[in-house]
Amino acid sequence: MRLPRLGWNEELYRLEAEEDAGSADPYREARNDDVETYLYSRALRNAQQALADGAPLGEHLIRTAHQQLLSFGRGARKRPGSYKVEQNYIGDERQGRIYYVPIAPDQLGPAMGELVRYINESTMRPLIRTAIAHVEFEALHAFEVGNGRIGRMLITLMLWKLGVLHQPNFFVSGYFEANKDEYIERMRAVSAKSDWTGWVVFFLQAMHAQATVNIQTADAIFRLHGEMRERFREVLNSQFHDQALDLVFASLIFRNDRFVERSGIPPSSARALSRRLVEVGMLRTIEPASGRRAAMYAFDPLLDLLKV
Repeated sequence: MRLPRLGWNEELYRLEAEEDAGSADPYREARNDDVETYLYSRALRNAQQALADGAPLGEHLIRTAHQQLLSFGRGARKRPGSYKVEQNYIGDERQGRIYYVPIAPDQLGPAMGELVRYINESTMRPLIRTAIAHVEFEALHAFEVGNGRIGRMLITLMLWKLGVLHQPNFFVSGYFEANKDEYIERMRAVSAKSDWTGWVVFFLQAMHAQATVNIQTADAIFRLHGEMRERFREVLNSQFHDQALDLVFASLIFRNDRFVERSGIPPSSARALSRRLVEVGMLRTIEPASGRRAAMYAFDPLLDLLKV
């Protein structure tokens, strides 16, 4: 069973379903925050695929991820995929406070080259290497906007490429946001006081806390899968109950034509099974079928678990 992305809400799974179904404008009714989170996940998936295909974790991959991250919405006019050309700052705009002045644009090229060499060639332990790479990237602040999201993406990609993760489904943003003041202060202390130890300890605590949450959620998903396997067998009374179950766990929100195409079940049987799941309330209809547009369904048992 492939685990769904942890921490996603219903609107984000719906965006994925719309794009997967070939919608001409999947973002039309979505909030900006949801669009940005979805673009982040898509850029991460594309970067993972590029690495799996043999691309290096280098500047081209980082710039491409940034371009995809800002391909739509508020950041689309902020030089997607291009390094900054004007001096930027790290601070609180609302309070007029500047915490840190990153490297100047004319010095960024060599510094990014050094960072990429460190990411790929350092002999430090993977978690410590990732901690140092993250704070260095944030200190460079290479782009006009989107540096925080790219920096967090690099954490996940490094941990996956270095063999710490089996899949790049590890998102530490929640811990950083919950401990934002300490996160900023620990990074600032690196440049102000060379307190690398304090930063690395904080980073490792973040990794441990997020890993604990992810493990608990994954365990709950596996328990639910076992329970639902029995329910699907009883309700569907079909040799294809396992294929149907695996499909809804992999795609919590989907259009019915994708269920028919991807479940590996003969089309007539697949349509009958999805109808049956709707009849007994195990699938919720988000949109009924209309013309050539297939119905959109949601699998609430797993969606509800991921909202907790």
